[in-house]
Amino acid sequence: MPPSEFNILGQSLVETNWNGSPLTLAFRDSATMSPTSNGSMILAYQNTSQFNNDGRLSLTSGGSQPQFLRAPALLMQPMVVINNWQGSNLTLTNISAVAATPIWIAAYGPGYGATPATLPITGEPVAVAVYGTLKAITVPQWMQLGFQANSSGLCLFAFIGGPQDKSGNNAYAIALNSPCGDTGPGTVTPAPEGYYATAGGNSYSFNFNWGTAIVYVAYFGSGSVASKSDKMMISPPTVTLEPM
Repeated sequence: MPPSEFNILGQSLVETNWNGSPLTLAFRDSATMSPTSNGSMILAYQNTSQFNNDGRLSLTSGGSQPQFLRAPALLMQPMVVINNWQGSNLTLTNISAVAATPIWIAAYGPGYGATPATLPITGEPVAVAVYGTLKAITVPQWMQLGFQANSSGLCLFAFIGGPQDKSGNNAYAIALNSPCGDTGPGTVTPAPEGYYATAGGNSYSFNFNWGTAIVYVAYFGSGSVASKSDKMMISPPTVTLEPM
């Protein structure tokens, strides 16, 4: 991309105080989150064009060079970026080559988005609405976090908690009923970029021992693949948490 095109980044701000709630950026539109948290956050994005138009999203934070994210056309599963932007602002701009290429974005980190409901540690299933969040306090033993889709539709979840890995990350993205099938740990297929795992079926379990810690869960729905009316008709998925 020629340097002169950097002039469009962040110039047409449609949201100057974005909190991660779902938003669709039209051609050349931008949104800014300021500040981000100084911890792992999850960004999901998806090209929602009805045409076979590839899209591009630029991501800038602080004084860093722009990062250019490809948003392929006609994909059923949102793309995911997990990162710690260390409290700096985060600006996203739709820099697609063709005007008819809207890009849906959503982000999650504790303290952003909806106030979390309580997730009990008794194994009781808790239904979660699209863009809803849950919060639980774990106990110092092995526990199982379970996700169950109650339809055949794609379900994108994020959860954050526990110790950081070598890269400083403690956030995870998973998808149920994924067109990618079973991927990630315990399978022979690596997960798609940004994801921890995907399941071709309607359930997934994550086992962990984080001691006494806080865990947050967010449900992104199916990205923007389904219309709002379709989402309302589908039974919401459920999340469980219990000692093993």
